Amino acid sequence: MKERELETCCILNDLGTGRLSRRQALRALLAIGLAAALADRMVDGALADEAGKQTGPGGLPLARPDKPVTLPLHEDPIKSGLDPETGGTFKLFNYAEYIDTKLVDAFGAKYGVTMEINTFDDMDQAITKLATRAVQPDVTNITTQRIAQAVAGKLTKPLNLDYIPNLKKNVWPSLHSPYYDAESHYTVPYTVYGTGIGWRTEKVSEDISKLDNPWSIFWNAQNYKGHVGVLDDTRESLVMAMLYRRQYDVNTEDPAEIEKALTDLKALIPICNPKVAHAVYESLGKGTMWLHHTWSGDLLNAYLAFLPEGDDGSTLRYWGAKGKSPIQNDAWAICSSTTKPVLSHLWLNYLLDADVAYKNFVEFNGYQPPQVAITADSLIANKAIPENLRNTIYTTEDAGLGTIQEGTLTVQGLAIWQKAYAQFVSGG
Repeated sequence: MKERELETCCILNDLGTGRLSRRQALRALLAIGLAAALADRMVDGALADEAGKQTGPGGLPLARPDKPVTLPLHEDPIKSGLDPETGGTFKLFNYAEYIDTKLVDAFGAKYGVTMEINTFDDMDQAITKLATRAVQPDVTNITTQRIAQAVAGKLTKPLNLDYIPNLKKNVWPSLHSPYYDAESHYTVPYTVYGTGIGWRTEKVSEDISKLDNPWSIFWNAQNYKGHVGVLDDTRESLVMAMLYRRQYDVNTEDPAEIEKALTDLKALIPICNPKVAHAVYESLGKGTMWLHHTWSGDLLNAYLAFLPEGDDGSTLRYWGAKGKSPIQNDAWAICSSTTKPVLSHLWLNYLLDADVAYKNFVEFNGYQPPQVAITADSLIANKAIPENLRNTIYTTEDAGLGTIQEGTLTVQGLAIWQKAYAQFVSGG
């Protein structure tokens, strides 16, 4: 083996075992004369290979867009052709203000059940409550990076897709068998969203979309101090800091990389004193916040429901870009605690109905359902959204290979992220 080939193998091996970070490996490969583009591809390939070797909760493989995982069935799905259960209470568990109660009540009336909604603030809280049986819902909202954890803990039940024909009828083809749950054994998609930057042009002078590194705006936001926000989310906040440094491996478990991100987040405090918050839609919509790390759906929700009288939303802006900012989707699953498994399947199918999904989107939460019929052109033509928010709407092509998606981590890796985030929000 030639000397440079041997050095390359050693560098990639050190990357795979964690002795080198992604950045250190890139520098080492460049130092021995590899072209930048080739070095970048080799590092990404090595990291992807390593992800395939690592295991997440319950020993399940770590799913990535280029390495889909079929989650094992821990029990048989219900049989086809059963009648739905009636009477009593049907219990939902989801984020607050994430489903239109009018649509919830309509489902209950159709099937003769009383609907009950319990909410959670974040996925850490949701998983804990499900695992400890502090709540015992029929169905739950869940993020894609926590599905394997829920399956490993037997918190969810496998699906019989015979009851959910709207999945293939209405949903993006790329999510019929998503990488995180190949063959849709446990989940159906609910909403799709990017993570990016929202701002008001009458308050923020920079055109953030034209900056060489849009993420850098937060570290140069002295003029907007007191009106800047960061998402209150274990992964998203640290990911933002990583992307600021052009660290695109947002599933890293390298403590050094996570510590760098934490240090950069803490640096924001004297610069712009960011508020750590969920309700971006309200604060950007009402204009109390001018610049915010945000989900794309929050800009649409701000436009649809929170603008002050006389504000037409024309100054709202969003930036997110494929390969430079994350894209995710949320999902629904049936809980192992359900007392109405057939009705739970019908609830999932109901959410994927074209009319229900559209109404929940444009009349309530502003989060785009991944429905084939919903496009930016159609929404703008119908005056559902303005032209200046066109880029908040995604397509099936935006969610495939080459995207940044926050995937499942190992148990140890997740703990490192959670610890770092806790230090950030506590100011420690």
